[in-house]
Amino acid sequence: RVSDKAPAAKKARKKAAVEKVTFDTVVERLRQTEVLSKLPKSGLDQFICTHHGTFHADEVMACAMLKCLPDYATLPILRTRNTAEIDQATIVVDVGGAYDASNHRYDHHQKTFVDTYSSDYPEIRLSSAGLVFKHFGATVVQALCGPLDKKARRAILSKTYDSLIRELDALDNGVQIADNPRYGICTHLGARVGRLNPSWQEQSSPALENEQFQKALELAFKELSDVICGYCNGWLPARAIVEEALDNRQEVHPSGEIMKLPRHCPWQEHLFDLESQEEKHRTPLTKYILFADSRAGWRVQAAPAKKGSFENRLSLPKAWCGLRDEELSDLTGIPGCVFVHANGFIGGHADEAGAFKMAIKALDKKPGKQGKK
Repeated sequence: RVSDKAPAAKKARKKAAVEKVTFDTVVERLRQTEVLSKLPKSGLDQFICTHHGTFHADEVMACAMLKCLPDYATLPILRTRNTAEIDQATIVVDVGGAYDASNHRYDHHQKTFVDTYSSDYPEIRLSSAGLVFKHFGATVVQALCGPLDKKARRAILSKTYDSLIRELDALDNGVQIADNPRYGICTHLGARVGRLNPSWQEQSSPALENEQFQKALELAFKELSDVICGYCNGWLPARAIVEEALDNRQEVHPSGEIMKLPRHCPWQEHLFDLESQEEKHRTPLTKYILFADSRAGWRVQAAPAKKGSFENRLSLPKAWCGLRDEELSDLTGIPGCVFVHANGFIGGHADEAGAFKMAIKALDKKPGKQGKK
């Protein structure tokens, strides 16, 4: 059930342009947001609605995401379970017993609700955070990051759900992180938001609840901004570097098994993601990665066998492992060697050319290759 004002509000939302907003701008919006326990007698033309009482990370995050967007930037938030008031809201999250995106109703508590973010997450139903992210996430990313091409936006959306929003969906729906966890985590966003609720020892009131809810909004937004902007400003540029390096492997060495990064950046996650997406990135599989270290030297690192594994696709030769400096240089026949780790996953050289020679010589020693000579 929606008020007669909803269609006009929806038309206005369609016209609103989404421009990039700064962190400070959104924080100021949150601090200026009026959080109410009941509608004023004069009513409100538009408002966001969620439930009163104990607040949780999912509806706090849902409201924080909406506050990034121009359509909801100035709207007050009403915290209520009064059906008559809920029905008048412009948008409703985590209350109301209905999921109807066409009328901006985003509750997940009804028995019939079984929606997930995608088929990749069959065991985790959406919470109000996941619902709002599913319908508004692309616009939130645009607001925080500015214009992005479709590929980049999809990548950030996928990463943000997989890391941050999925966690909130799982927490709110009682999905444990593991079947038999060895310890609990008390510093996650859900726990920190939960601790902002008034203590049982305090004289609670709607005013105190709302004051604390407003603090939780700011906490949730900071987490959201850190994650999304981190992917945009750090993770995405690193992905572009790794993708270009993968594309240029044949120019580095005819085998295509040595990848050189033009500058050091996080590469492992991107390597596996890119290999899984395109045949050209995994044929052949990269064995060694060359990159400059922080002290003007160069490293040669073996690619892990799989994401998160301590095993390597091709470790540096066993005879090199644990050796350093002159002893290592004498054995390899490559002057300027610095070290090879005892486990053979990484080695160092004083310069790029030397690290490249180490990688080539290691490739020549791989099982089966020596026998063919």
